[in-house]
Amino acid sequence: TLLLVGSVPLAGFTAYFASRPLVESRLLRAWAAVAYAFLPAATGALAGGRIGTAVLAVLLPLIARAGVAAAGLTAPGDTRGSWRATWTYALLLTLATAFTPIVWPVALVLGLGVLALRRRDLAAYGPRFLAQLGAPLLVLAPWSLSLLPFGFFREAGLAYEPSTASALDLLGANPGGPGTVSGLMLIGVVLAALAALLRSERHLGIRTAWAGALAGLVFAVLSNDSAWAGPATLVYGLALLAAATLGADGARARVAEQSFGWRQPVAALIALACAVGPVLLAAGWMIRGADGPLQRRDPVQVPAFVAEESGTRDQARTLVLDSDSAAQVRYMLVRGSGARMGDAETAAVDGGNGTLDKVVANLVAGSGADQADQLGGFAVRYVMVHRGAPREVARVLDATPGLSRLSQQAGGALWRVDREVARASIVPADGTGGEARPVAAGPVEIHTEIPEGPEGRVLRLADTAAEGWTATLDGRPLTRTTVDGWAQGFELPASGGRLDVTYDEPFTHTAWLWAQGLLAVVLIVMALPGRRRDIDDDLPEETAVTAEDLAGDGRRARRLRAQAEAEAAHDGPPAGPDGEASAPPPQPPVTVPSQPDHAEWQAGEYADPAYAGGAQGGGADGDGHQQWATDGYGRPYPQDAYRQDPYGQGQYQQGAYRQDTYQQGQYDPYAYGGSPEQPGYDPSSYGQQGYDPASAQDYGTPYDPQQQNHPHGTGHQRPDGSQQ
Repeated sequence: TLLLVGSVPLAGFTAYFASRPLVESRLLRAWAAVAYAFLPAATGALAGGRIGTAVLAVLLPLIARAGVAAAGLTAPGDTRGSWRATWTYALLLTLATAFTPIVWPVALVLGLGVLALRRRDLAAYGPRFLAQLGAPLLVLAPWSLSLLPFGFFREAGLAYEPSTASALDLLGANPGGPGTVSGLMLIGVVLAALAALLRSERHLGIRTAWAGALAGLVFAVLSNDSAWAGPATLVYGLALLAAATLGADGARARVAEQSFGWRQPVAALIALACAVGPVLLAAGWMIRGADGPLQRRDPVQVPAFVAEESGTRDQARTLVLDSDSAAQVRYMLVRGSGARMGDAETAAVDGGNGTLDKVVANLVAGSGADQADQLGGFAVRYVMVHRGAPREVARVLDATPGLSRLSQQAGGALWRVDREVARASIVPADGTGGEARPVAAGPVEIHTEIPEGPEGRVLRLADTAAEGWTATLDGRPLTRTTVDGWAQGFELPASGGRLDVTYDEPFTHTAWLWAQGLLAVVLIVMALPGRRRDIDDDLPEETAVTAEDLAGDGRRARRLRAQAEAEAAHDGPPAGPDGEASAPPPQPPVTVPSQPDHAEWQAGEYADPAYAGGAQGGGADGDGHQQWATDGYGRPYPQDAYRQDPYGQGQYQQGAYRQDTYQQGQYDPYAYGGSPEQPGYDPSSYGQQGYDPASAQDYGTPYDPQQQNHPHGTGHQRPDGSQQ
């Protein structure tokens, strides 16, 4: 019930999802989804309780999308359709064929068209075609083989009378019957699909949609007289909507580019018809409702006392007759409360019973013979005639010996068979003339005690003889036999005991069911989506991102880190935008004294006597860079603050160092006591002129980020000997 009631909204949802590769416009996709959900076949399936067409309405958009992908029609260039899309298409086609078999011949015709289109690559598309069409037949066998040649027009659910639609209705995707509207409501969609053929782009998609539309229309015409054309018109309507959507994509810009003429008014009228038609269908469906003629009723199809009596130890049955004329009568043998969905398909697989056909024919023909014994052989206790049957049928039953009329109810008339009937009974041997004795039985199996009796008696079941029946008496198997040419029987000995009758499916049938289940599981696994393998070599390789080290990133570590950052922000300069210390404020320009030329630099000596005694206030490090202490603004300290004059001349002179102070070795900045002899200074270690100008700045020493917190250098001691 939930699937049937929700078929209309589910159909719209799947149509919107499946149309994603078709066009990018969400408005067009929404329009197509609404129009598809309210196609006359979809609303008619809900109104008439046609479960097969309702399921097809939900699955058909997904089938179309998978089929197009399997055919490679959406891939660029000559790229083949993937095998995964092929298996997805086969799985969906199998599900749809189980409910509406007509989709299989439609898929066959369209598959042949794909082979004709891909005739240059038959080696690739031939196996795909066999997999797509062979999977439904194999998974649904042997039922699928029984559909040949005209069983494809049937659908799952209870049997209905065919609804004949006119040619105009079929052209407008209307199969006829309850819950449908005139085909003129969707004439705008037909015109839009025809106009799409005039588009200069996307020829392949539009022509593919029209191929599906023509195939659906042909099968709708073929099934119109013998069955309901709803499933075929669903295919036809979906294909028309696909073509119309492709034609409408970008139509506004194309029409605007042309000069005003007859095309603009015609396009406006077609667009108006396409927009108004689905809206009227949806509004009418919501206002009128979807409960006619389908209604919610009690599932009990026979009177309550008849259904209750059918569950007793006799397991009696009811013969239900229905007829539109006295010349033809339909019957159904039911037990319990009535028939259920699927009983007709099960009975068709088991085959008809010719003996029962003759009994029913003699019953309604009014032969005048006593029909009680014949009906009792099938465990028939009641005969019911549906309302609407001809009066002649009721008059004949009233005059038949062995039948007693009980009541006339809203559901029809009811007669009772005047004899004791039971599903299982012990009949005497032929020629003895004894009476049959009923045996307590269940719906299928029998487990009861039977008394002793004469030799040659037979246990008779009112069921068709089959190899699956087995019976034992106190554990000893009984010999099978056939009674009255069709009923299952077992030869009983004279002794009594515990009787057990069971029915087991043949091993071949059970093995085939397991094989079908395995095939279905394999098909589902093959259809599951996989990982994408599309690699674009034109795109640059993505830079691998190193995973962040989260070791020690606990609550205590975060608190300590935040405290350290706060202290650094308080003591140091404000942080820059990247979290680094910002540069110091710019200093005013400092007058730079004149510098000696290259010749004076080479010939000059370092006249500062402080270096001869191992000055403590500064010097050069291992790289030859200056290490003189400065204040926080880069200016040298006054001369009287130190024991030596760090500059010798009272001013900063880049070339005034004495060469003899470095004659014996490199300067040791920690030799505060002085060194009697120093190695000679090698000017070549500084590149040109023994000095790197890049290491000097206008305002003193080179900038060091740590210099601001340590104005006296980065060493461990200040020039005066104190620790820093």
